[in-house]
Amino acid sequence: MVNSVAAAVGENKVDTLSISWGQSEQQVAAEIKLGTTPKQYNQIMNLLYAQAAVQGISVFTASGDSGAYDGIQEGQSPALNVDMPASSPFVTAVGGTTLPKSYQVDGKTVKITKERAWSSDFLYPNYKKQEFFSKSAKLASYFTGTGGGFSRYNKTPKYQRGFSGVGTYDATQLWQIKSGSINLLKKAKKVSGNKTGRNVPDLSVNADPNTGYSTYISSASRAGKNGQWYIAGGTSIAAPQVAAASAVMSSNTKSRLGFWNPQIYRFAKTSSSPFTVLDSRTNNSNLYYTGQPGKKYNQATGLGTVDFTKLLAKFKSQK
Repeated sequence: MVNSVAAAVGENKVDTLSISWGQSEQQVAAEIKLGTTPKQYNQIMNLLYAQAAVQGISVFTASGDSGAYDGIQEGQSPALNVDMPASSPFVTAVGGTTLPKSYQVDGKTVKITKERAWSSDFLYPNYKKQEFFSKSAKLASYFTGTGGGFSRYNKTPKYQRGFSGVGTYDATQLWQIKSGSINLLKKAKKVSGNKTGRNVPDLSVNADPNTGYSTYISSASRAGKNGQWYIAGGTSIAAPQVAAASAVMSSNTKSRLGFWNPQIYRFAKTSSSPFTVLDSRTNNSNLYYTGQPGKKYNQATGLGTVDFTKLLAKFKSQK
C-alpha cells in the first residue's frame, strides 16, 4: 500500500482516490511488533495522504465492516478498534447506513422505519437460534456493521476539535469482552464518556448488503453473458460511491475539490448544512457507538448522510 499510494499521489493525475482496503489499528500494532511492518508505517502513510491533500486530491477510505470492533475477525484480541487508513487525519473516512426495510426476526416482523447506522444488532434474536459451524462464521454474523470510534495512533485533527459531538460519545454495550472471551450480555448497558484521538468516520452513505447496490457479475470469458445480479454492500462499496460523487462534482466545478474534511466540517456548522445528522440514541448503533441527541457528530455515522446537491452548492460558493 505504501508503494501504491505513493505512485498514485506522485503521478498527480487524478482529482480523487478511493481506497476500500484496510486493516485494524490493532492488526497494524501486531505486525509492527512482529517486525513485518515498519514502526513508522502510520507516519509514512500520513505523509502520503498529506501530500495528496496539498495537491488538492480528495482521498476517500472505507471505515470497516465489523462495527466498533474493527479487526475482530483478524484473530487479534477483540477490542474497540478503528480501521486504517480511515483513521488517518488526511483522508475522508466513509461509514455506512442501512435503509428502511422489513425483516423477519424470531418469527416477528421488525421494521426499520428510517435510515440508521448499519449494524446487525436487530438481527441478533435470529442468530441466537442459528447453528454456526465455525467461530469465524459466528463472528462474521454478529460483528457486522459500519466501522467507527477513536484512533489510538492519530490525535484529534484541528478540523474536528471543538466540533459538536467530537471527543464525546454515547454507546450501547452489547458485549462483555474480557481476557479474549466474547460474551453477549443478557441486557445491554447504556454508557457515555469522553475520549481523545481522531474520530472516525466523517460521513456515511448506504452500505448494508441487505439494502445495498445492485451488482452484476459474469465470467470474463462469457463477455457479460449468463451473469447474475445480486445486492452487495459494505463500506468498501460506500467509499467508492462518495469518491464517484466527488469526481462528478469536480467535473461540474472544473476544479479539484481538494481535501474534503476541513471544508465539510465547516459546512456542517452552517444553518444550510448539507448533512442530515443521525443522532438517535436508540436503534442507531454500530454495535457500540450510537447517535448523540442534539449533537452534530457521532462515531457511528460521523456528520451523517449527505445531500450532494447542497454539498455541490457549498463547494461552488467558495470557489
